[in-house]
Amino acid sequence: MSRLFIIPAGDGRDDSVSSIVTLPHPSTAVRTRYLVTRSPLAIHELTIIDHPTPHSTLISHSSSLDCDAGPTPLSPVSETSATEDDTGCIISSAQVHIATLVAPFFFLLRVLVQHEAQYRTWEDIFDCLRLETPAYRHISALLEPELEKIADTVEPAPGIRCYRLSRDKLFRLLSSRITRMTDKLPEILTKTHVTSKLAPVRFDESTPDEMYVRARRQVAITIMAGYLPSSLAKAFVAGFESEKRVLDDYVSRLNEARAQEMMRQMMMAGAGNGKRKFEDEDKDEALKNKKTGKNAHASNGVRKLKKADTTGMSKLSMFFNKK
Repeated sequence: MSRLFIIPAGDGRDDSVSSIVTLPHPSTAVRTRYLVTRSPLAIHELTIIDHPTPHSTLISHSSSLDCDAGPTPLSPVSETSATEDDTGCIISSAQVHIATLVAPFFFLLRVLVQHEAQYRTWEDIFDCLRLETPAYRHISALLEPELEKIADTVEPAPGIRCYRLSRDKLFRLLSSRITRMTDKLPEILTKTHVTSKLAPVRFDESTPDEMYVRARRQVAITIMAGYLPSSLAKAFVAGFESEKRVLDDYVSRLNEARAQEMMRQMMMAGAGNGKRKFEDEDKDEALKNKKTGKNAHASNGVRKLKKADTTGMSKLSMFFNKK
């Protein structure tokens, strides 16, 4: 079955798309499919977007391209169906695979944290990775250079370098990425996790810009923590607890204000409905009295007393009977 992959553009070489490999997810260790490209060498996470009902996809090509000429950033990686004169391809499935770059150092963390107190050579670290799956060989050239970013190093002998996880280095690296993510958070995430949460209670009010920044940062922190093993994720998120508390307190006050405003509007609506009800009843009563010749100018209090339920109550005349 043909599949459509949308991937970052390479340098134009035909072998820019390499292969799909299955690796343990950096956080959960669940077997997950990733796309590995050769030009440039990189690993991508795959997000599948599917249509709820059966659909096909038409991929249009320029006149200089052919469906069998090789994959392009907007063409299927695998086989397609096309005639000799076609300038496009039809894929039987509307399923789209979105490829997003993943930092290779995430795939090192679970092994490094298991032996966090020990310095180990790259060969030892890679052997542990290969015990999980031989597919790590496809990205071995990506992994070794990443060790310098997240590990302390020592050289016990000439030409031998050993590595040990450095939480300080790792958390500084993650924090710098969070700063960039905060400024470039996708619009859909901003709308669902920031704007809707911080919308002011009234139209004449505004939310401080600082709170919007804090909310975007919390989204970025949550996303980043989702790629860390649980022990590292807890320690990393704990470092932002104070700024999260400030945001949570503000959101709590905002929700309380919304609840009070909603209650006020409900009470006003209820009072308005009650007033209109009595006004309508007064009109009906006046019309009825006019037809029957009764006093049409009786007070509201008198009319309400007439409608009161007197079941089980003694008549007033009983209090004036002779004893």
